[in-house]
Amino acid sequence: MLSIKTPLEYVSQPDVIEKAGKYIKKYGNKALIIGSKTPLKAVGEAFYKSLEENNIEYIIKEFTGFPTLAAIEDYSRQAEEEKVNLIIGIGGGKVNDTAKAVGNKTKLPVIAIPTIAATCAAWAAVSILYNEEGDFVTSSLNENSPRLILADTRIIITAPARYTYAGIVDTLAKWYETVPNLDIAEDNITLNIAVNGAKLAFDLLVRHGRKVVEDGQKNIITKESVAVVDAIIYLAGFVGSFTEDEFYGGFAHPFYHASTRLSGTRFRLHGEKVALGLLIQLVLEKKQEDYIIETIREFDRFHLALTLEDIGVRENAKEDLSIVAERVLKEFPGYTKLGIGKTAEEIVDAAFRADALVRRVLSNPVEVF
Repeated sequence: MLSIKTPLEYVSQPDVIEKAGKYIKKYGNKALIIGSKTPLKAVGEAFYKSLEENNIEYIIKEFTGFPTLAAIEDYSRQAEEEKVNLIIGIGGGKVNDTAKAVGNKTKLPVIAIPTIAATCAAWAAVSILYNEEGDFVTSSLNENSPRLILADTRIIITAPARYTYAGIVDTLAKWYETVPNLDIAEDNITLNIAVNGAKLAFDLLVRHGRKVVEDGQKNIITKESVAVVDAIIYLAGFVGSFTEDEFYGGFAHPFYHASTRLSGTRFRLHGEKVALGLLIQLVLEKKQEDYIIETIREFDRFHLALTLEDIGVRENAKEDLSIVAERVLKEFPGYTKLGIGKTAEEIVDAAFRADALVRRVLSNPVEVF
């Protein structure tokens, strides 16, 4: 069965936060705002003034930790006690995943205000849930995407570069992970929409991504800045809006989810781990070495974590990778229909081979392949 879930509105431009109330008021007039400390400051006084000018009451609840079932229950209870009619998430993926889940539980409309572009979480009709320590628990499907997304390009692109670089590679992953599925479902309409949308985002980010991030650190905002934010949030989100009973994904995202079992890796962002997961996938696919090397060099432009040590897999690497591999196979086996990574041993071997290749390439940056 085909299911399509998208936001009702997506507004992306510099300084749109100053007009937030104008967009939000059609969805409610009393909001529970869920946000982390830094994002709540990043939106600035102009945001709160805009709410007040549009007669929107608000209650702020600071977010810490991870999107957990307990946190969702707590925020939902507060929403009901305060008799709000609107949920607003301000921050990154963890905040907006929490806000979406609260909206789903309370049946209230959700407004997503991403302050970074590290994933497409602001768009997706799914919440990634963890336990209190940060270990992945489940992907919880929500009835709807947020009703409205306000993507203020200035706030997003001037955020620390690490977040946008991670978002760029998380978006590139949409293409790397979907395109192999054409070999087994060439005529599937949903898959073709996903592949073509992912390729559009891929090409745009390869052309403009690094320059936009560098400009953003100098507070320079251009039309390409808007395009990069749109590629990460809108295009990548759009690719995930179409779901069927069949799974048309790859290895990198299962690798991320499974790796959260390792506490020493939790300091890494989603997209940073996905980058290594993609390289492991390419090894599993038996791609030509020259192609993998080209991909490593492309990823290195975005200052990513590309080795096992970089993501926190160090002293007990074989044991840790075995834990990850076994969890991938147990909980996320859908990618195996591509004919890759069917045993834990195969996955562990591919991880070590990808790591060795990255180390060789990055230790010799002037080498021409």
